[in-house]
Parts: sequence; structure tokens; C-alpha cells
Amino acid sequence: MNNFIDYSKQSGQPDISLHMLMNDSGPTLVEWVLHHRRIGFHRITVYGDSANEQADALGRALENAGLISYRPSAHPGLAAANTRQRVVTETVLREGRKDAEYLLWLMPEDFVHIETGGGMLGDLFAALPQIPDVLSLTCQIAGSSGQRRHSGELLCQRFGRGTSDGLRGPLLAATMRSFFRPRVARRLQSGRPVLKPKFAKRKEPLIWLNGAGADTEGRFLEGGWLAPREAPGFGLGRVVSYVSQDAETWLLRHVGAGPDLPFITPDMLKATITQFFRWNFSFIDVILPQDSCQKLEKLRQDLFQEFPDILRAHQAVIAEFGSRLDRLLAGQDPQARQAIALFLEGKNPPASMFQWHVPFGVEVTRPFLDESNMRWTSELTAREAEPDNEEETWAGTEQDDQSEEDGADRAADTEGKNMPRQSLAPGWLGDFRLSGQAHGFYHSMPNYACVHAARSHEHLLVSFDNLSSARENPVARDPWGYDFVRKAGWSHLGVMTFIPAWYRNDGLHRYLLSLKESGFFRQFQSVTMFGTSMGGYGAAAFSSLAPGCKVAAFSPQSSLSSRIAGWDGRYLSGRMADWDGAFCDAARESASAGQVWLFYDPKVELDRRHCERFSPANSCHIPLRHADHKTALMLRNGKVLSKTMRGIVTGEATRSSLLKLYRNCRLTPDYLEVLRERALVSGGKKRLDRLERSIATVSSGPDHPL
Repeated sequence: MNNFIDYSKQSGQPDISLHMLMNDSGPTLVEWVLHHRRIGFHRITVYGDSANEQADALGRALENAGLISYRPSAHPGLAAANTRQRVVTETVLREGRKDAEYLLWLMPEDFVHIETGGGMLGDLFAALPQIPDVLSLTCQIAGSSGQRRHSGELLCQRFGRGTSDGLRGPLLAATMRSFFRPRVARRLQSGRPVLKPKFAKRKEPLIWLNGAGADTEGRFLEGGWLAPREAPGFGLGRVVSYVSQDAETWLLRHVGAGPDLPFITPDMLKATITQFFRWNFSFIDVILPQDSCQKLEKLRQDLFQEFPDILRAHQAVIAEFGSRLDRLLAGQDPQARQAIALFLEGKNPPASMFQWHVPFGVEVTRPFLDESNMRWTSELTAREAEPDNEEETWAGTEQDDQSEEDGADRAADTEGKNMPRQSLAPGWLGDFRLSGQAHGFYHSMPNYACVHAARSHEHLLVSFDNLSSARENPVARDPWGYDFVRKAGWSHLGVMTFIPAWYRNDGLHRYLLSLKESGFFRQFQSVTMFGTSMGGYGAAAFSSLAPGCKVAAFSPQSSLSSRIAGWDGRYLSGRMADWDGAFCDAARESASAGQVWLFYDPKVELDRRHCERFSPANSCHIPLRHADHKTALMLRNGKVLSKTMRGIVTGEATRSSLLKLYRNCRLTPDYLEVLRERALVSGGKKRLDRLERSIATVSSGPDHPL
């Protein structure tokens, strides 16, 4: 084999598994692979984006030559960028935990450069003062260096200027790229590991070095993943990232790569051009090893000579990319073509040019995505210490057993302590602004709002807030169950309330009826409405908007009208609402639903009486013994709420399967607390003592029934 294949691991170099997800980056794939093979990476996996058949053919040719492991994507297109990244990052971490000593995730524009010894990976690790758990290299951004049109030359030959090194001006760098031991990470995010809580909270020690070999654990844990100006972290290694490249490449990589190119909208083109000039840093020379480009060019020529199929595939990628601009311009508005022409001349078109009409029904470009505002985007989408277990993402379920009067006292006790920061934007807003896939709308009304996140036409989930949700920060919070629906990839309509008034509002009713009349609900293959307590009432009461839908109601009220359910004296503010008019009786409204799942504790008499009012023709009662009024919370704490909802949405749930899931909740603290209280009331201390002995037995053998 030639030297571009037979690079063996240096003595003392750890086993490193390098991973990269392509982003319409076929023209630079050969250079990226050869560069990292040359400096000592011998395990490289490239995940395709299926941007076009030419790029996939090149990936397969490189795999056939033994240079990489190539995995094409089943999720092509710009709209599926988030899906691709989620699938790949999960795969990288799962497989890396099996046999890799270190993992490194790079973007297709990222090139690792070793600045010590002979410029090899082994030299980098040999120069470190101690063996790290995490090694973070500062990512220095290279600008376009005046290049405007695409070229097949090596990136290192074309772009030689970029951001400062911290010594000759302000340090402007992207998120650091990190070698890390798989055991310290619980998931990957934006090219970096998300540390397990025991490391992030310093319960266990972590050796964390930067590209200068300095111990920077405290700095990175407290200040994020950006290199500080006072300690830029250069000396042993860095990453040079060719983000902007030339103007033509920048434009083409943000509009799509399929055979049918989309119509460019004014907003998208304006944002794309604006971001190019924001990324196009050219402060200083980006100093690289003197002979690296020459060696790389020689390797490329040797590769093409020995593997003609790689040469043919590379040429096909270059030809496709080179012809794409003409194909793109052919379908654009004349004013868009003029703005693009100015951009390719190195000019920023005036705002007055971005005003052309977008025809109805044509495929248009997606919103522009980038990480240039990392500080505010990290705050906008932050989900602090997001748990691995999806059950813990059901925010707003915690006080589900409280009436609004009881909960108000508890909220007052914690005011200023655990409330979300007012500046933190809700997750749905972050998804709308920073995702190429999720889009939708926010409709605001006095005391109410509706948020729609459109993700697929397969399932629509309609959630209704409960009392706990209504008491949360009205600016920063999401609709109830938002994280669960987002992770499942389903569409979501979140009906949000900011007052505990049981959705008794004519304006809200008119708006929801207008959605029905417009055909909104009919565009989905299935609709499921869900909520708990007050939200359970809403899910059942508004199910008539989508006849045939499913309903999942946890401890619901059928009504708080004095005429219908005057026997329920709970929830003062709910009883004081106006119960005249539409949707006043959830039991009656839900008669047109396909299936109504009612979760309740039969020992809670008022909850049981509400559930008994629903029609037996389409309702299925799920009695959750010892759950009290907090049925959703009990299921969440037992780590089965998401499984329960998923079964209902997909139509796989049965009464027996849901009751079987509930068995997982028997040893949760809430369950045992209710069990102890009822044992004490019904049988005194003797029964309580017998129960404690039974609990001890069950704890050692969880399959034994209580």
C-alpha cells in the first residue's frame, strides 16, 4: 500500500476515533480525509448527507480504498439537517463507548493542525503534561482571503487569513473541538460532548487540557466552550476551520444540492449574505506548517493515480458543484439574480434589492442557520442539565396534585429561587429560529396563546396546560409536553394558559374553531389531545374540534359548572369562571372522539365521578391505584409517562399494557407515600408495619406485587 493509506498509529498515541458529518462538502472531502490520515488518524468515519449522488459515490470510493468508513444518510436535504445530526451523534457516542479510547467530532471545514514535534497526533499527546480526559483545541476561523468563486484547489492553498490568535488582536473563535473519553459524555451537541452531571458538577475529577497543554477544567466548566482571550490555548495544537470559503461556495451550501433547486426568498438571501460578511474574518495570516500543503497535494496526486475511481468520483463532484450556480440562477427572480451578482463581486447588496415576490406553491429556501452568535443562541436554546431520561422532560407536571390556591403558596415560597431567568427564551422559539426543520406559528390572545410546531403530517399532538404550567414564567416556558413531542418528531399544537380559568374564554374558543374550519386538524393522519387535571378537561372538552381523535386525560375534570358538577368544590377560580356557552361539558364534547383514555385513582372520589360521566362507548378507564390526583406525575416518576403517551399516539396501547406499565411506579416515593397514608388510615400502625415489611420484600424483588 502507498503511504497515504499505511499510516500506523504512533507509539504512545491513544486510540482515537474521528467522526465527521458532511454538509454539502463533497468538493473538499478528499483533502479533509488525506490531511487527517497524514497526521496520524487511522480510524475515520464519514457520515454522508446524501446531498447528491456524486458525493455519495465519492464517499463509497474512499471507503473501498480503505481510507474511511462511509455511511450514507437516510435523511437527505437541508430540512433534515437536525435529524441527521441527532442520528449521527447518537451513533457516534453509542459505538464509541464500545472500543474507542478517545472520540473527536469535527465539522467538514475543520482541519486539526499539530504544532509540536513532527506535526503528528503522537507528538501532540507526547507533549501534554498529563493524560487528559478532555483535550479542547481552539478553533481558528479562516476567511475567504478575497476568493469569490469556487475552485478545486486545496483549501490550504486558497485561504491564508483569518481570526486573530489572541496576541495580535481580539480572539474570535468558534466552539472548541475536543478529544474526549466516551465515558465522560452523556451525549454530543454542536460538535462537543455534553458532560455527565457527575463531571459537570465536579463530583468526580476531570483532567481537561487545552491546545497549550494547560489545565483549564475550571475555566471551561464555568465559562463555556470558547477559548478566553487571556489564554487562547495555542502552542501544541489548534483547529483551522474554513467556514466561509469563497462567496459562491457559501451561497450554494445554503440553498440545497438536489436536482431541483429551490426558489430563493428575499429574507433567506439577505441573511445568507449578511452572515458571510460576519464570518469572513481576515485579521492575520493563519500560520500553518510550511510544507503541509505541498505534502497534501502530493498525496492527492498519488491517490488519484492509484485509484482512478476516486479521481472520477472527485471530478464528478467538482463538476456538479461548478454547474450548480447556473442551474440555481435559472429559476430565480431577476432581482435575486442581481443581488447574487453583486455578492459574487464582493459587494453587499443594498436592502432595497431584497423585495421580490415569492410565488405561491413553489419550494423555497429554508431559514439560514449558523453558529455565529453562539453566546445568545446558547442562551436562547439552553436546557440546563437536560436529563438522559425522557421522563424528566415533562416540565410543569411537578405540582399536578395541587389546587391553584395551595400551589400559589408554594410558588410564593420559591419566588426568586428556582424560577427560570426572564431572559431565557422558550424552547419553541429557539426551534423556530435556529432549526431548518421545525416551523410554525405563535398566536397570542389575552391570557392565552397557541403555539404550533410543524414537523410532520403523521401525528399532531394537542396539549393543554395544567395549573402548574399556568404558574410558570409566562415568557420562558413551553407548552406542556413540548420536549416529549419535539423528541418524537411529531407536530404539536400547544394551547397555553396564563391564568387558572379552565379555558373558559370566548376569544380562545373562536380561535380554536377557526382552526377547525380552516382544515388545520384534517391535514394530519392522526390527532391526539392530552393534558392533566385542568389540562385533562381541555383535552376532552376540545376533542370535538377533531372528530375521531384520541384523548389522553390524566385526572381530568369533566366540567366545573355548578349545573353539571356542583358536587366538586375544588378549584375556586375554575368554579368562578363563566361556564355558559361552548365546550362547557368535556364528557359531552368527547363523544365524537375515537378513543378517550381516562387515568385516575379510583380512591379519589371526585376524580372518579368526573370519569364516570364520560361515555362508555369510546372511553377506556385506566385506574391507577395509589396515584392520588397526580396520575401524570406518578407515571413520569416511574419513567413510563412517555411510553404511555407514545402507545396512545401510535395506537399500540391497550388497557392491559398501560396497567402493566404502571407497575413500574410501585416503588416511587410518591406511590409509597400515598400507600402508607392509606394503610395508616384504614388499619392503623399495625397495618403500616406490615406494609413496611412488604415494601422491603418488594424492594429486593420488584416483580412481587404489593
